[in-house]
Amino acid sequence: MHSRKLYTSIGVLILFIAVFFLKDRFTGPLYQDENHYLVAAVTFSKEPIPSINLLKTYNELNTPIPFILGGWVVSLFGEDIQYLRLLTYGVSFLLLMTFIWGAPERSKRFFLCLGGLLVFPNYYLCSVYYYTDIFAMLTALAGSVAYIKGKHLWGLLFFVASVSCRQYMLAFPAAVAFYEMLLIWKRSNNMGLLIKNVFADRTWMWYALAVVSIVPWVLLWNGPAPATVMADQYYDSDKLVNYNFGYVLYACVVLAAYYVIPEVILTGKLRYFIEYPRKYPIYFAGICAFVVLLVSFFPAKQAYNPYFTWPYLGYVDQLFMTVGITGLVKQCLFGLMMMITLMRFVSPYANLASCVVLFNVLLLGKAQLSWDKYSLPMIMVLWFLAMFDKYWILSKSDGSASLYPRK
Repeated sequence: MHSRKLYTSIGVLILFIAVFFLKDRFTGPLYQDENHYLVAAVTFSKEPIPSINLLKTYNELNTPIPFILGGWVVSLFGEDIQYLRLLTYGVSFLLLMTFIWGAPERSKRFFLCLGGLLVFPNYYLCSVYYYTDIFAMLTALAGSVAYIKGKHLWGLLFFVASVSCRQYMLAFPAAVAFYEMLLIWKRSNNMGLLIKNVFADRTWMWYALAVVSIVPWVLLWNGPAPATVMADQYYDSDKLVNYNFGYVLYACVVLAAYYVIPEVILTGKLRYFIEYPRKYPIYFAGICAFVVLLVSFFPAKQAYNPYFTWPYLGYVDQLFMTVGITGLVKQCLFGLMMMITLMRFVSPYANLASCVVLFNVLLLGKAQLSWDKYSLPMIMVLWFLAMFDKYWILSKSDGSASLYPRK
């Protein structure tokens, strides 16, 4: 089966070369966030090993690894956005190689899952411009692959690097740690055995350490990002206190649009949703109540301020608005899509994918604003995990919550 991976890799390489020339070798004018990301890279180029003062005061919301790497590129090749775009493009290619070569040897979903990642609109945009997302995505995927292969030290290092690229990547090691604790709980018949197993099987600790790696950054900044840029982008103290359930609603909508609905259509799993209310009536009632609550009292609305003036929540919202679906009708459709998403991942037989969705969606409620691309790392990992999920959702006969064979 290695030949499939090899030929796919060659095909992706040809695609990347074609895009490079179609994009005029990445020599076009600065695009949106590149206007300040280039400035950040130039700033870091003056200190190849950044000082504590620079790490405290650089004018970006994101943790600094993409800007440190960008600074090295600027130091080597000069202040030209083309080289920074090539850096990003190279990282994107490495991400796809990690996806391809980290896949199981036999999976009927291989091309479906790879295609699912590539058709997400923001994947292209984050690959051909100097944006920070792709750096965080590569390390998050590499950490997931390391976990699956049982290389937990590497998993720790990759997830720490991912958090050091974008803060909200901590959702992935948190999901792994929580999933490992679920496995321990299912193997334990009483509290004493549970405590014993928690300390006997320490896999979860590697990933808990990756989650804790956010703490030094928070202590350094006295908050989730440098204070000056938070004020400039209207990410003020109120937003640190308030939780936006509307963003949780829209994150589920994005997940339904880019993952759940395509998966159902292409794999023919509609019966699962038809049978869900009968099989899991308590879960279904809880989902319905939660969705009605959000649609009624916490509808999905975009942040709007002098810094961010785009009126839509993201591309899915823009599509709805463009075809004339607005107001309560739109929110109700959002609620229906959220129900589909929750039914897909909430059941008595939760697996790693369920944990990934739980932590990502909940964390997106604390986002600065809503945007489709914030769900892209989650959807990338879900498409990757889907290649390992033989039965799509675990059955009682499996006797375990594990998504993968345990060594």
